[in-house]
Amino acid sequence: MGHTLLHQILVADLVAPVMFAEYGDMATATEAAARLGDGTWVPSDLMVYCAGQRRESFVDGPPLLAVEVASEASRASDLGVKKALYEAAGVPCYWVVDIAGENARVHVFELTDDGYREVAVVGPGDTVRLTEPFKIEIRPEALFRGLPPWRAPVEGAHMARHNGPDLPAADEAFGIDSFLRRWPTGVEKVELHNGSPVFYGRWDERDVAIAQRAYPGRVIRLDQVPGRPGTMTVLPAAATTAPQAAVRLD
Repeated sequence: MGHTLLHQILVADLVAPVMFAEYGDMATATEAAARLGDGTWVPSDLMVYCAGQRRESFVDGPPLLAVEVASEASRASDLGVKKALYEAAGVPCYWVVDIAGENARVHVFELTDDGYREVAVVGPGDTVRLTEPFKIEIRPEALFRGLPPWRAPVEGAHMARHNGPDLPAADEAFGIDSFLRRWPTGVEKVELHNGSPVFYGRWDERDVAIAQRAYPGRVIRLDQVPGRPGTMTVLPAAATTAPQAAVRLD
């Protein structure tokens, strides 16, 4: 089962209990984006916000709750960089729904004066009762009954087990394989982090070369080993006159 379908199932299971728990002027949206600052635009799988924050195509400012369904490409970011973005923006509550083997686990973070505190990791057989941003009981076995037992390892929207072929020559047509699995058409999702585009997918050095042509002068960084699911970040030009080499973090 691809990550797109799996995350739709998980989000759908969460929507009803979250909406029943809302009160006052709270509103819920799926696949909505929050503008956390001029240079930070982050979509969430599920978001609870104050109705007055809603604009035509985004939520203005930090939502009350952001929920992400982790994939192989997004897990490190969901529990790292993106969590830090939400924390810095003052998002009071953040949940990450992750698949561990055959079961869903929910990481629950609440904002304190010292930053996010992980108040619970809720797995099979566990129950937690929360009061923020509303009263709700999280019991994965009851919430996520829709998980099919036959699902395969989670991959991205167009993420195959191996990276795609080279791009065709300029005078050749695209084949379906290169179209679905080569940057940026193979992207699982894209976000803006502090003014830097972040692409989620399965990337390697060929994608870096394509990105360097698309964003000349900028630094392109692979945030994982080439060929593995993760993120590719387009950073501002470094303070040097030398050609901008691709950077990879090990």
